[in-house]
Amino acid sequence: MEKFCVFCGEAPQEKNKEHVLPAWLIEMTGDPGHEAHFGIDFTKEPLKARKFAFDSLVFPACTTCNTRFAELEGRVKPIFELLLSYKPLSSDQLILLLDWLDKVRVGLWLGYLYLDKNWMGIEPNFHIQSRIGQLDRMVSILRVENAGVGLTFAGPHFKSYQLSPTCFGLGVNGLWLVNASGVGLCSQRLGFPYLEPLRFNEAHLLEASPHTGSERIMNPVERIATLPRTVSLYQPVFRAFRERENSEKYLGGDWIKQRTADAANGYGKLFVQKSDSVQIYPDNASTDWAPAELWNKKEVSYRLGEHIFDRIRRNYENSIGLAPTQDERRHLRREGVMARMLDLAMLSNASEVEGNKKSPKRRARRRR
Repeated sequence: MEKFCVFCGEAPQEKNKEHVLPAWLIEMTGDPGHEAHFGIDFTKEPLKARKFAFDSLVFPACTTCNTRFAELEGRVKPIFELLLSYKPLSSDQLILLLDWLDKVRVGLWLGYLYLDKNWMGIEPNFHIQSRIGQLDRMVSILRVENAGVGLTFAGPHFKSYQLSPTCFGLGVNGLWLVNASGVGLCSQRLGFPYLEPLRFNEAHLLEASPHTGSERIMNPVERIATLPRTVSLYQPVFRAFRERENSEKYLGGDWIKQRTADAANGYGKLFVQKSDSVQIYPDNASTDWAPAELWNKKEVSYRLGEHIFDRIRRNYENSIGLAPTQDERRHLRREGVMARMLDLAMLSNASEVEGNKKSPKRRARRRR
């Protein structure tokens, strides 16, 4: 696989190595040299678990790109210190956290293409710097009782993630952050202007129909099963509307302006969903982000992975119908079936290890 910078996508200049999960986070969660599991290595026979130290999870980058993004890392580190202490956080701090989660979600996707030697032949059409803050995004936050110290993540080891890197989870000590992003993920139900996907053109660029916002907040924000005992933060992103000639038609109303956090970047305010309500997150530091109820470790082991897999699978399957030709749609379905079979096998194995009697495969059949 030809090397590219995970930030800009070009051949790395003055080669450097990027810790997609930064060194300060690894140090915050235990021994940087501690061996961790990074999914199954499908490039070797026989198949076996991939294991190495977290501080070895590095990928190619340009020195200038790495240096530029180090500023983001420096601003996010104190936010994690507050998160892990369950201290108040402002909406600006949490929006910065969402920028960072965009970076990590895309970085792990590109990193796993390297680890798996891109065995599915994917040609990335975006990289870290072209994806941060581009689309609606959210994060669900949950707390785990007696979790101890440690760093882990869920999602990138799924083969479906290589097809649709739209959701992942990051476990930091006793805290889990489940992050997702996508076109129209929350804008429509939060009253903002939104894009309705129509098709991918031959250049694999998405064509979408713009719609004015309803200026009405709907609860829940997403019409899908959500994780229990969590607090979910949503941010509509209307950057695409700022670039339209008739942007005033969509963004000129007082309702939108009063709910805008950063007009230059096209960021709406942050919305918090918990206790069956959806509200604007306070501008000043608040603990509204912190869930009051706990998960147990066994629950995390089987339920969280299945939730993340379901989001990824659903997003991918919804995108198949947007492909420009019937042949391409057939090809995407074949890839999805192959990835899904591998992922369900991994989930089923994890379920059996935890003693969960109902396998993910049986539950998936009942949902269809």
